[in-house]
Amino acid sequence: MVHLNPNTTPAADVPVIEHAKVIIVGAGPVGLFLALKLAKASIQVMVLEAENAVLQSPRATTYMPIVLNELEKVGLYEDVERAGFKNKEGVTYRTSNAKGGNVLARLEMSQIPKGAVKYDFAGIHLGQHSLAEILLTHCQREKNFSIKWGHRFVGVKQGGPQDPVTVNCLAIGEKFFTCDYLVGADGAGSSVRRSQCIAFEGFTWQDFRFVASNVKYPFEEYGFTTANMIVDEEDWAVIARTGPGDAPWRVAFGVRMTVPESEILTQIPEKYERLFPGPRPLKYELVSANPYWAHQRVAATLRVGKVILCGDAGHSNNPIGGLGLTTGLMDAAALGNCLIRIYTHGEEADGLLDRYSRVRRNAWMEFTNPGSIDFKLRIHSTHPEVEASRKEFFDSLNSDPDISMKVATMMNNVVEDEFALPEDSFKDIPATA
Repeated sequence: MVHLNPNTTPAADVPVIEHAKVIIVGAGPVGLFLALKLAKASIQVMVLEAENAVLQSPRATTYMPIVLNELEKVGLYEDVERAGFKNKEGVTYRTSNAKGGNVLARLEMSQIPKGAVKYDFAGIHLGQHSLAEILLTHCQREKNFSIKWGHRFVGVKQGGPQDPVTVNCLAIGEKFFTCDYLVGADGAGSSVRRSQCIAFEGFTWQDFRFVASNVKYPFEEYGFTTANMIVDEEDWAVIARTGPGDAPWRVAFGVRMTVPESEILTQIPEKYERLFPGPRPLKYELVSANPYWAHQRVAATLRVGKVILCGDAGHSNNPIGGLGLTTGLMDAAALGNCLIRIYTHGEEADGLLDRYSRVRRNAWMEFTNPGSIDFKLRIHSTHPEVEASRKEFFDSLNSDPDISMKVATMMNNVVEDEFALPEDSFKDIPATA
């Protein structure tokens, strides 16, 4: 037995407070993409993540041309193309299997002539966790990148304009870090956003709870294309690939709010029965399923001093149409360019970061929010105006031979980025180990 002298106390460890120029909270694709851009520009960046590894739960699956263009700039495109599944067909709208499984309309990207646009396909399908793992691999090659797993953000303190930001985390005990800028990329329930008392304005959908499930089933044998929208007032769904080969398919659907939360996942067999084509009894392998609330919300500001929001931490929308992660990755591209311009090109920070907050918030409000609402209502609403709009849209897809080219051109139209770097590339930035 060891006896301690009551007149002495054990020597306390002096805490080492680590510093990084930029600390990012959240190791999802948005946070890791931003980290990669900064690390490749020789800016020291640290990622803090509450989990112990990349989350594997069903989330986003589709990366559109505007995002692929950004991935190319940091050397990610080839790995994503190799790991994912190119959607060369477009989107098929159909009724549920219980109502005949009839095709209502098709947006046929396969009709686009080769070379007519930069990407002659609708996007690349790949599970969000797989994209995050590719990003992490690239990040770990950079000497200016570090990541702390199992570190849960709990608070931040900002001082004067010249003072570093102090970040508080819970890991094994309490830990502190300092940085020049703290970025919250920690999802719709962002602790970083809440630490700054930033209002999350908008609404939460009260008609359906969303369920994202990954399932192995041979949809392609029954005529399903890469991305399918099931149009039904009750049994609406999105059924899409999450990758090549034997990668599971994503089946996302809604469950009415009258179903108790404890019973949501028990609805899956009945939903699949009404949605899936093929002989009965159905034979499928359920890989994973995750119920969640869907929101249409945006932060009142994406910046308070040296604390900046990115991705779902700054805005959240329902997933139908794939606009959420698309917008988040474009946030990361813009914010990365802003910080590179501040550190590498000596530009004034306040004006640039205020503009980031304003421009990216407006992008969500003017495009992502109304667009994602339209996508959701189109596949299930019975409101007369929505039904009329749906009919007009389907009629256009079925009668206008140029509609696919028009959509492809719009998807490939990379608008001028006011945050773009001078000669927006990393060609002249020294390679890092």
